Formats: sequence, C-alpha cells, structure tokens
Amino acid sequence: MIRKLIAITLLLLTIIPCLRAQRKEISQARSYIKSGKDLDKAEKLLRGVMEKDSASREDPRVHFYLLQSIEKQYAEGNEKLYLKQKYDTTALFALTKKMFDVAETLDSIDALPDEKGRVRTKYRTKNAEMLNKCRPNLFFGGMFHIRKGNDENAFSMFDTYINCASHPMFESYNYLTTDKKLAEAAYWATFAASRLDSAALVLRHAEMAEADTSKLRFLLMYEAMAYNKTGEMEKYEATLRRGFDIFPLFSFYFPHLIDLYNANGELEKAQELCDTALAIAPENILFLYAKSNLLLSLGKNDDCIEVTRRIIELNDSIAEPYYNVGMAYLNKIVSLDKTGKRQDKAKIKTLYKEAMPYLEKYRELAPDEKKKWAPALYRVYLNLNMGKQFDDIDKILGNEKP
Repeated sequence: MIRKLIAITLLLLTIIPCLRAQRKEISQARSYIKSGKDLDKAEKLLRGVMEKDSASREDPRVHFYLLQSIEKQYAEGNEKLYLKQKYDTTALFALTKKMFDVAETLDSIDALPDEKGRVRTKYRTKNAEMLNKCRPNLFFGGMFHIRKGNDENAFSMFDTYINCASHPMFESYNYLTTDKKLAEAAYWATFAASRLDSAALVLRHAEMAEADTSKLRFLLMYEAMAYNKTGEMEKYEATLRRGFDIFPLFSFYFPHLIDLYNANGELEKAQELCDTALAIAPENILFLYAKSNLLLSLGKNDDCIEVTRRIIELNDSIAEPYYNVGMAYLNKIVSLDKTGKRQDKAKIKTLYKEAMPYLEKYRELAPDEKKKWAPALYRVYLNLNMGKQFDDIDKILGNEKP
C-alpha cells in the first residue's frame, strides 16, 4: 500500500508541473490573441499544448482559442489585401483552410453528448456564420492552386469546400440547393485528382461534378481512366460508351473503346461501334481506320481495301492505310494459294502487282517500320522475279528468309 502511495505521489509530482506549464502556455496564447499581436506565436503555443497533452486535445476551449488565433491572422491578411498592401495571397488561402480544419474538429468535440446524453453545441452557430463568409476563399484558393499546378493543395481546398455541404455545422445554409458553384468545384477537384493520378480521389466527387455539363466531356474521361486503374472494367466500358454516345467526335472515347473491344475479342461490339461512328461522321479518318483494321482482322479483304482506299483519298500522307491495303492483297493471295488451281496463278501475280505500290509507299512513309514492310516486300519481289529489289530487301532482312 505504501509503495502504491509513493508511486501515485511521484506521478502527481511529475504531472502537476506539466499542467502548470500547459496552463501558462495557454494563458500566454490568450494574451497574444487578446492583444492582436504575435498571433502566429499563439497558434504555435496552442498546437504545441495539444500535441503534448491529450486532455487539451479534447478540450473545446483550447480548440476555440486556436481558431481565434487563426481567424485573427486571416482578418489581418484580408485587410492588407483590401488596402492593397503587400501580402502573400497563398498565405491567406492557407489560413482559410486552417480555419475550416480547426473549426470542424472543434465542432466534432462540441457536438459530443454530455453525461445525460444531451447535445448542446456552444460554438457551432457563431463559427458557421464566420466560416460561411470565408468559404468562397476555399473556392478561389482551389482555383489559384490549379493555375499554379499545385494539385494537392487545389484538391484539398475544393474537397473542404464541397464537404461543407454535408457537414452538420452548415446544415442551415443548405449548400446542396443554394450553392451554384458546387458542381464546378467538384469538377476542379476531379481535375486536380486526375493530375495527381489518384483514382480514389478522382471518383470522390465525380458524381457531383457531372452536374457541370459544360465540362462533362473531360469529366467522363477522368472517370473512365480511374475505373481502368482500379480494374473496374464494367464501369470502365460503361463510362467510355456513355462518353462516346454523348461526345462521339471527342478524341478519347472511341479509340479507347475500340481498343477494349479488340483486347477482349469482342469484334461484334467493335463492328457495331465503327458503324455507329461512321453513320455520324462518314469521312472521319479515325473511324475509317478502325473499320479498316477490323475488316483486315476479320479477313474481309475486299471490304478492307475499299474502306482503306477511302482513307487514302481523304489524306494520302498517312502511312498505315497503305500497309493495310497491301496486307489485304497478300491475304487474298494466301486464300488463292490454298486452292492450288492453275487458273489462279495469273490472278495471284496480278494481286502481287496491286499490293506492291501500297507496300512501297508504306516503306517510304514509315522507313523505321522495317519489321512490317520488309517481309511483305520480300514476298512481293520474290514472286514477281524483281531481282534488284529483291536483293535490296534480302540485305535488309540479313538473308533471313521470312
């Protein structure tokens, strides 16, 4: 028993000086706040007290003093900007964010039920009124950081701005119906999250952002990329399809959707998509080229040649269509070779001659694609007995017969 009393006495001897020191620091911080000077020191003292003492972290009064120290710093900065005095705008936005963080923590403590289960918030109404006036600076701060490329800060500002709409402290302001900037803030939060390459953050406010229809074409792209990253492929496909249906000519949705269908071997879906796209824009080269590739892979060589020639008519400086036409002719030769009919020999020679100018043009436009045009031209020159051209290709292939 005596040992326990000694231990308790020693503990009290340790705690009491600490409590005195903390009370002294809190008192000093309050003096700074009252005087309106050294407010940053007051903030530092109060944060230090809460870091060291769990009781202070749970004391709403300490959080209230901390909020006061930041609020007064904010008021000073705001006044300097109003008077067009030299002041760092970034600092004002940082103070805005601090106020909301501290006030929301204070509110969560303030809203705890007492020993009788009653909730009597002492600080909520006054703080909400003060923060409601400052809240636009969360939006402006987010836009400021977007322009500066500070995406982490931008997301944080917009995230806080948006979360006010669901925070109990601001219930009376009914931001979900009264704030016309919520959807725009949600879009910019999603935009910042996409640059941070965080799928979770992209999807956090994406649904709300969809109400800003002026930016929907980009928003759906960020959503699709996020679903692809999280491996939610059904949602990825659905978002791509939705994007294509609304914005068929936007450069993102069609190629990614075609790539997805091709990767999954869903050629019927790919064909339906190409036909839908071409019905909207019959001379769109991207749509025509996708159709060309699809027809080539399906072995519909005559159709492939017809579609691809249309691409060349529209733009004769693109390399890949020439390759597709050349390969479609070679594929037709393979089919004829299998028959073994004598009457097909002359036809095969004609097909080699028809394939040759397309493959040679492809070589001219894509000289670095040797692995594609060299084996194809080797077959052409060999079967047409073109010795000089054949020797040239033979050297390029390093005498390795395809």
